[in-house]
Amino acid sequence: MAIIVEDGSIVPNANSYVSVAELEQYTADRGIIMLSDASQSLLKAMDYIETLSYKGRKVERTQPLQWPRRGVVIDGYMVRSDEIPQLLKTAQMQLAVSIDQGVDPLETQEQSVVREKVDVIEVEYSEFSSSSPIIKSFNSSIWRLLSGVNGAGGNVGTVFKG
Repeated sequence: MAIIVEDGSIVPNANSYVSVAELEQYTADRGIIMLSDASQSLLKAMDYIETLSYKGRKVERTQPLQWPRRGVVIDGYMVRSDEIPQLLKTAQMQLAVSIDQGVDPLETQEQSVVREKVDVIEVEYSEFSSSSPIIKSFNSSIWRLLSGVNGAGGNVGTVFKG
């Protein structure tokens, strides 16, 4: 599927905030080699990013994606209603890289094992945890855009666990 980039002008059928060329530049700058198709990784990242609850509200009720938005303040500055924040673009690229490396945010997550008993062997599962890793690079980019997350050092590790 072709990547159609949302540039803040509410592009019909947009399906990404980032182009393949932008992702390729991002990975090249960091010495990262993508193993799978970049456009597929970007689309999978979007599948997850579009499930999140963001600050502000959509510019138009019928726009295909969550961004652009109105009423968003980042670091004390109002985000223009025709802008796609670099934080969002960076988060999509970081997530695309993680997906390429085998971490899928939309996979069913299993509970962490604390104890389970089979005959004399016992394993227990932690009630509130996952066995998946926390992707700190993604979380550090996306948390300032999310509703219900303050900038007071709250734990954003729950935004995405692997």
